[in-house]
Amino acid sequence: MRKDIKVDDNHEAVIEGGDFVISESDRQHVIDITFAHPGEYKAYPLIGFGAILQIKKNPDPNQFKRDLKIQLEYDGYNNPDIDLSGGYENLKINI
Repeated sequence: MRKDIKVDDNHEAVIEGGDFVISESDRQHVIDITFAHPGEYKAYPLIGFGAILQIKKNPDPNQFKRDLKIQLEYDGYNNPDIDLSGGYENLKINI
């Protein structure tokens, strides 16, 4: 389990008592990788899946799952379970 600065639903840092709140961050990392585009993280230019563009460019579910799995593995999430049985709008990722 990784820990990082907690962010709210608007991706703003949560501050309590004048200090950043540190919490479990695996879920946030997966969300960030899924929606970030390649190159958005300057220190790690290969990380970023860009889910919206992926769906527009190639809606094949198997290719989508494969490419997303590769991106998550770049960040150390080995063998993630990606469930598209409910469609893209109900994507579930278990790490």
